[in-house]
Amino acid sequence: MTARAPSYHDFAGWYDALYDARGKDYDREARALLELAGSRGVAVTSLLDVACGTGRHLASFAGQVDEVAGTDGSADMLTIAAARLGPEVLLHEADLRDFDLGRTFDVVTCLFSSIGHVEDAEELDAAVAAMARHVAPGGMLLVEPWLTPEQVREDGVRDIVTAEQQDGVIARVASSRREGGVLSLSFAWAVATPGGVATLEEHLRMPLFTADRYVAAVDRAGLAGEWLDHLDGLAAARGLLLGRRQP
Repeated sequence: MTARAPSYHDFAGWYDALYDARGKDYDREARALLELAGSRGVAVTSLLDVACGTGRHLASFAGQVDEVAGTDGSADMLTIAAARLGPEVLLHEADLRDFDLGRTFDVVTCLFSSIGHVEDAEELDAAVAAMARHVAPGGMLLVEPWLTPEQVREDGVRDIVTAEQQDGVIARVASSRREGGVLSLSFAWAVATPGGVATLEEHLRMPLFTADRYVAAVDRAGLAGEWLDHLDGLAAARGLLLGRRQP
């Protein structure tokens, strides 16, 4: 049993099972976000989900919004999303820091703290600007942020989650530690099937931005930024970043 360098091709098939095991409720989260947009006067007829992954949130949005689309940087994630969503949902392989679909949407979302995968403040501004360009007049940007410095324990956390699939058992062990303005994370993945046990290791360094810095990125992108400390229905409880474009 030997660990090797991971790829999203390896993770894509495991991703949903792990978060299902944690009880993530995609339908509830989608409803909460759409209700928020509606309460702010946004008539949501079109929605773009940036960094959509395997399309779980998109599937929930599709039942409530006339037109939905998604982007992701992983072709393997998008393959799973396409099988789930069907040809009526347009999916685009694109880097969240620099993409242009040539149109706008009433609501643009970026969920699951995907924004945390930018490397620095410059990339944060670039990603938010790219998303903001796709927000229609009167529309809204909704970003589920990564952890803020105040939300991170100095000694980090240790965690394990397991799940079963039809052909095997999956486990992911995680450890994190704070290094100044960055959270360093290490993951060990293992999947046991009748053919044996395969293992992978993943190491990430994710920058920590304050709520004010997130809001500043939205303001710089030409939207009116706002930070919500909490939104009922979002499982991660990391807050929510909003941006509103004037009609």
